Amino acid sequence: MTETQGSAGPRTTGDVSGRIRAFVATELLFEDPRAAESLADDSPLLTMIDSLGLTQLVAFVEEEFQVEIDDVEVTADNFRTIGDLAHLVGSKAS
Repeated sequence: MTETQGSAGPRTTGDVSGRIRAFVATELLFEDPRAAESLADDSPLLTMIDSLGLTQLVAFVEEEFQVEIDDVEVTADNFRTIGDLAHLVGSKAS
């Protein structure tokens, strides 16, 4: 697995995905326990969260992994799934 640099040192892509998945489940899908429980790296994020949730997710990722996500990077390709977002974080942390 690819390593990325985060707030607690090197992280694997799986760890990045896990932290993002936990945030989405507890902070953005707290009103839908079924969706939160079934959340996977290939779950379609953009159909699960609204624009406010997307803003919260960007802020979380920037703070948690000490990366900056430019407005032009907030695209369907980068935020389609948790795996896609973890890949973006990994590419910025290298």
